[in-house]
Amino acid sequence: MIRTRAYLRSAEAARRFGVSGKALRLYEAQGLLRAERTAAGWRVYGPDQIARLHQIIALKSFGFPLSRIAELLSGGLPDLAAFLELHEQVLRREAERVELALRLLSAARLRLAEHGDLSSDELMNLTKEIAMTDQRNDDLAAAYEAIAAKHLTPSDRATLASNGYRGMDKPDADWAALHEEATRLMQAGDPRSPAAMDLARRWMGKVFEATGGDPALTMKMKTVARETHDQPAFAAVSGSANQMMDFVSEAYGAAIAAGIMPSPTAEN
Repeated sequence: MIRTRAYLRSAEAARRFGVSGKALRLYEAQGLLRAERTAAGWRVYGPDQIARLHQIIALKSFGFPLSRIAELLSGGLPDLAAFLELHEQVLRREAERVELALRLLSAARLRLAEHGDLSSDELMNLTKEIAMTDQRNDDLAAAYEAIAAKHLTPSDRATLASNGYRGMDKPDADWAALHEEATRLMQAGDPRSPAAMDLARRWMGKVFEATGGDPALTMKMKTVARETHDQPAFAAVSGSANQMMDFVSEAYGAAIAAGIMPSPTAEN
């Protein structure tokens, strides 16, 4: 018989972890968690289940869907370094939002110190800019997810995740640097220049790293990217993203023709 003193009942576990009883039952239905039962039939969670619940909630906070969490837990958690890296990514994403809010607030304080007051319009604009930044990030993530759901199978998503692809809503310093470099080279206007071909080599290397070099998945990612770029939420941030893809594609073709890269079975 289970000694209930050492266990948490469902309602108490839900309260301590800040989740609903419905969420606990969903975790059970997905095979992520298994409750035990008292002699009276009450659902309870012991030390092993509580530790498991910690893992589920931590992974969920990183944005993993339940299907991916099930895969991670069935194969063992990522090693500590990978797990900490995931946590760091989440915190950095939040830090970027906070940093922007602090810059806006600092500018408002400077205005207040110089002029003695802030108009109601200035206060409203400050609040609006902070809110718009958060909404823009949410809109970008939603636009990407809606399109990715149309083209990527669960197996595709598992492949991308296992290869470290973070999705368009998650910051990636390498991609940010490549986009910045592409912007400069597009201004020069020559996709056949040595610099442009070298950019294309590194750009496509990053794509193939995410897709594992799978031609079909590479083409799916190209379709997802182009359709996402056409969405209003993305166009408001960058209206030339598809033009950049075209530039890189032309530079990549030039690199193949020049023998800098082998001819692939699929191109971006």
